Amino acid sequence: MFEKLFKIKKPHESKDVLRSEHLKEGISPIVACVGTPEQFRDNPGDEQRVLIIGGIEEEKAPLNINYYGEQDALVKRGMKNAGKFSYVMSPIDAADKISRRFINCTGLVVAGKDKRTGENVSLVTHQDPHYFLVTESRKSIFVHDLEQKLREIKERCEEGTIDAVIVGGNSDSGGYYKDSYVNSIKLLSEETQNVLGFEPVVMTGPKAVSPVLDWAAQDDVFYDNAHRRLFIIRPKVGDASTESFVYSTLKEQKKKW
Repeated sequence: MFEKLFKIKKPHESKDVLRSEHLKEGISPIVACVGTPEQFRDNPGDEQRVLIIGGIEEEKAPLNINYYGEQDALVKRGMKNAGKFSYVMSPIDAADKISRRFINCTGLVVAGKDKRTGENVSLVTHQDPHYFLVTESRKSIFVHDLEQKLREIKERCEEGTIDAVIVGGNSDSGGYYKDSYVNSIKLLSEETQNVLGFEPVVMTGPKAVSPVLDWAAQDDVFYDNAHRRLFIIRPKVGDASTESFVYSTLKEQKKKW
């Protein structure tokens, strides 16, 4: 299990996008701890809540960004959702957040410092590329909701305090999932840069599995809002699939997959 501390900015500004130059002094980027379920179990700490969420009192449980949940229940909790197996976008608030079973899906985590309260607030999304990449109408719906959320956190937070990272995804050898993954992070990167003005770090690369053959090959994500700590549990770590990068360097990065 290891930690990642990265900062990013626009590639055309000749600044190192992995060194947080888009953040003002004293503001921490989102820090990721990536490990296998076994590694997390062997290292006690608050992050174990990802593994034992069922045993936590309801009032202490993080907000579940449940991609597999029912639309009515999700909307009632302030989330954006376009129906079963589409996408879920959390409210922007100070709650810790969890999202499970990123198989082919990707996610976006955005954090900032609220202008009014001074506390960290965050947005977590969980979306299926197969939903928003198949038709222009679905893409338009997804992009509309995503832009609305990104503009909300931009307007709500102090300038120079917002960070964003991409998680999840799958890139199997067959080609279909690889294309979906690439197009998904391309869209997420472009929309983030268009609204927030910087390119998000892809915190971990894609898994390389066939979900038909291995449904256990998934990522679980827990976000500690107050400390800007992101915990990512996946079956395998330590290879090129857990290296961070930005979309503008994808051509070189995907040679390693």
